[in-house]
Amino acid sequence: RRNRYEDAAILLLAGSAISALFVGDLVSFVAAATLAGLAAAWVAFASPIEGANHAGVRLLIWHGLEGLLFLVGVAFHLSAGAAGSVFTRLDAHTIGGAFIFAALMIRIGAPLAHVWFKDAVSHASATGAGALSAFTTSLGVYALARLFPAEPLLIFIGAAMLVIGALYAAAEDDARRAAAYGATMQVGLCAALIGIGSPLALAAAEGQAFAAILAFVALQLALGTIVERHGNARLSQFAGVARAMPISGMLLLLAGLAVSATPGFALYATQAVALEAAAQWDVRWLWVIIWAAPAALFAGVALRIWLGAYTPTTPPQPSKEAPFPMLLGAGLALFLCMAIGLAPHWLYQLMPAELAFQPFAIDHLAPQAEMLGAAGLVYLLLRVTRIAPRERLIRVLDVDALYRGPIANGGRWAGVLALRVYETWRAWTGRAAEAAAGTLHAWARACDRPYARSGAVVPFACLGVMLLLVFMAR
Repeated sequence: RRNRYEDAAILLLAGSAISALFVGDLVSFVAAATLAGLAAAWVAFASPIEGANHAGVRLLIWHGLEGLLFLVGVAFHLSAGAAGSVFTRLDAHTIGGAFIFAALMIRIGAPLAHVWFKDAVSHASATGAGALSAFTTSLGVYALARLFPAEPLLIFIGAAMLVIGALYAAAEDDARRAAAYGATMQVGLCAALIGIGSPLALAAAEGQAFAAILAFVALQLALGTIVERHGNARLSQFAGVARAMPISGMLLLLAGLAVSATPGFALYATQAVALEAAAQWDVRWLWVIIWAAPAALFAGVALRIWLGAYTPTTPPQPSKEAPFPMLLGAGLALFLCMAIGLAPHWLYQLMPAELAFQPFAIDHLAPQAEMLGAAGLVYLLLRVTRIAPRERLIRVLDVDALYRGPIANGGRWAGVLALRVYETWRAWTGRAAEAAAGTLHAWARACDRPYARSGAVVPFACLGVMLLLVFMAR
């Protein structure tokens, strides 16, 4: 897509996010993160998808709130006697740390704030969705690892993101929104590992974030090829897509395997480390959620996309493959996923902890393969018996329906009521001021006629007040 505005927005988003990784103080990090937020909104504004302008406005509001929380947090942190704005560990229980922590919760898409990510991705262009997947929430994961490692609250927040993402990914009809919820699951997994805070868990969080970027960029770019040719990526309208776009169908197949942590792809190599890190702590319930997350993605995202794309139609759709550069971008991301997945040791060597891990050992490989196979068979059985509903054009309501509905209407009515109260107060004060001015004017005119019968009292009263003031001054 030739669009100078979107090109500039994506370059600014990438440059701001990468710059935030190299700064050494909080003020510079906040500046870079805020600029990245503005660029993300610009990406949404540059999209040709219907409703993109409104999505850009909503994204701008979310990032504006995040920037405000960042600034207040840094101000409290510096005013509390900190030695400087060095980018180091903070305490979430202080006022400044709490504000910065809240800002990062918006950035990673924590519960109640997770709606901005799926909203922006679903309204972005075919390439803009991939850029948003790569350079937005992952920046929050990095900041949490630097500023709030071993924060216990992150364990529960990450677990909630995993559960919410799995539920909505399985229910969404829009495949790009379902993929965005899947990315939210991976960010929640990283947040939970950061909350554990052990060296192995932090290393797993770093690797998981890196692998998730590649996998979900590949999936969003593969879905972008469908959007480019069909105008949307709704699963209820996917029938015949794979026959009309065979290369895109193959890319969707591989991308679904990549995001499901299938052995041989990058996410499997880091998923195995994440399970090992969670198993070493007294958080068995979290280990179960992490273990089940790939199965939820496989059944709720990958299988649903495949079944929709490879459903035949009568008559078959004419061949209409996506442009070569889009296929090349998705293919390159998938190549990196497979290269890391087949030879993950170089990635392990880049992690912050010394890691000698064998992901293809039978005790790691067999349970993962069995779990994915079982999830696929159960889902197919549910589809065959029609217990699982067929894909249909529905709109799944999330918490943003509350923001845009009752809360927005309440705010609108509160604004109208405040304006009416203001106008009433303004009219009353105007009339009161006019009455007071008339009274003062009458008194002043009475002073000009000191011997008039009706106003003789006024000058004598003023004279008495003046004498009293002179007496008190002395």
